[in-house]
Amino acid sequence: MRLTCDVEVLDRMLATANLRKASKPVRAQMAIGRSSPSNNVYMMICTTKDKSGTKYQVQNNLDRVFTKFVAEGKATIRLKNPEKDICISKADVIQLKSFLNVLRQVVQGKTLDKTVFSVLAPVTTKKIERPKTVMVITTKKNYPLTTNFPSTLETLQVNDCNMRRIDSRIFQLRNLVSLDLSDNSLNDVLDGIGSLQMLAELILKNNKFQKFPVTICKLKTLQKSLSLLDLSDNQIRQLPVQICELTNLMTLKADNNVIEQIPPTIGRLQNLKSVSLAGNKLTVLPAGFMRLRLENVDLYGNSFIITENETTADSVDVPTLLECAARYVRKYRLPYSEEDLHPHLCRYLDSARVCWCGSFCFQGSVGYTRMVDLRAVTSAITAVDTTGRTAVPVQGYLCSPQCLNKFKTDPNAYWK
Repeated sequence: MRLTCDVEVLDRMLATANLRKASKPVRAQMAIGRSSPSNNVYMMICTTKDKSGTKYQVQNNLDRVFTKFVAEGKATIRLKNPEKDICISKADVIQLKSFLNVLRQVVQGKTLDKTVFSVLAPVTTKKIERPKTVMVITTKKNYPLTTNFPSTLETLQVNDCNMRRIDSRIFQLRNLVSLDLSDNSLNDVLDGIGSLQMLAELILKNNKFQKFPVTICKLKTLQKSLSLLDLSDNQIRQLPVQICELTNLMTLKADNNVIEQIPPTIGRLQNLKSVSLAGNKLTVLPAGFMRLRLENVDLYGNSFIITENETTADSVDVPTLLECAARYVRKYRLPYSEEDLHPHLCRYLDSARVCWCGSFCFQGSVGYTRMVDLRAVTSAITAVDTTGRTAVPVQGYLCSPQCLNKFKTDPNAYWK
């Protein structure tokens, strides 16, 4: 029985003398086996500095085993002779429980199968070294074709490999937190990425995306985990309304695309702290953008126009029966999909506009445009053009005659 973990051996004799030897946990492999010719059961600890290992007798030599934090991969084995505490940490929980179970059976004097015990022999450095958590691949020749990615990876960076689709083996990396696939030839994201339940950072910079990868937004796992999304240097024309499903998103980068509009419901991304959309083709921002409370914004190099406060009509049409039903669905967040409704109705519901009073509206609304200073949403703002201007045109919608009259009376009266 073998266990790879971090081990710290503490001498209790030093503790009784109010002394402590400076030490820290080291990566080690622990084994339980029999030693000839005595046939006694020993526990052996091998480290990179001591590959031959140090043996400790198990039978009649264990004082106590502390297992309160075994679910966190931690345990402490207290020996009688020598008076030492073997502190285990960063162990696989299942392997640790199996290791302690074998240890308990030995102490109880139970007869165990020979296959349970390991050979108490020196180990190689490869068996002791820490699991690999970071992998960086910057050339195609270094891409692993005949070997798998280490299952313990938390950060994977694959650049300049002319990757046309995401390798399905990447979807098996359950511990992956950051995935950087910049400088490739990707144009789509496969559904399999939803298996990466811990993925917090997805970087797809400088690929060949022409459409925003809506797959990302539909996956429940990424809706909860993804905090950074970088789509810079592609050919994306539009950010769809589905991006607002990424409720945990904190950083959105989409510089140097050809984006012409932002979804009107972007204000729903309450966790969003950083937005960078420089070098696109935006002419106006949705009113929902002004609901955000950001730490920094970069909208330099867009095609914003200077306009006066204006509305598209002097009255609001009475909403149709279809619109009344749609407003109800969106107001109470009733779930819908193409399995329940015709795709045309789903697209209609997706096109909902948000009035400044917080209500949803569709065709039965009046649009308005006004200039707003971006310093209203952040103190760290980059100018939007070479003149140093920070004011941009904002376009919104008014759902009722009451909201229209309030806007005409005071265009600065933002209300909920």
